[in-house]
Amino acid sequence: MRNAKQAYIFDFDGVLANSMEAHFACYKQALEEAGVPIDKTQFYYQAGMTGREQIRYFADQAGVTVDVERVYQRNQELKPAHVHRIAAIEVNIELLRTLRAAGHPVAIASGSTTRSILPVMERFGIEVDAMATADCVNRGKPHPDLFLAAADRLGVPPSQCTVIEDAEVGVQAALAAGMHVLRYHAKEGGD
Repeated sequence: MRNAKQAYIFDFDGVLANSMEAHFACYKQALEEAGVPIDKTQFYYQAGMTGREQIRYFADQAGVTVDVERVYQRNQELKPAHVHRIAAIEVNIELLRTLRAAGHPVAIASGSTTRSILPVMERFGIEVDAMATADCVNRGKPHPDLFLAAADRLGVPPSQCTVIEDAEVGVQAALAAGMHVLRYHAKEGGD
């Protein structure tokens, strides 16, 4: 591994961007169109799972058979109508910038797709050294795959990585990857 410095891996949704309301609105409509109810509390708790994993979970809970790929594509079609709901979490973006400016390797590990993250990163001026998204793993959080992929792309051993995460499944994933964790809790009404 190339770097002896502590690396920092940020979750995206709920840590760098307040996007969960937008995600929930899209999944709710796509799943309801398929006859599957969705529980908001459970959806937020499972933040970090891939979209396809979320769809499978709620369909299984409802005992409804769905075409996961079709529901997922419908969710993607709905996203542009909800992009206005996404806001920057400035305190964490500033932390990311400060760490990176100090020479620490910085990555994003997210259960979202690269396609959904990149426009938001560009909009808020977020730059990182590596990314691991739902596009590069088969299993989302609470499995360690996303964080291990991010560490590998940074060239830093997992033991030298600190994860900044808001969701319980993300904390579980980081610990399973052998990493340190800083839990971010958003206060009501903002960051």
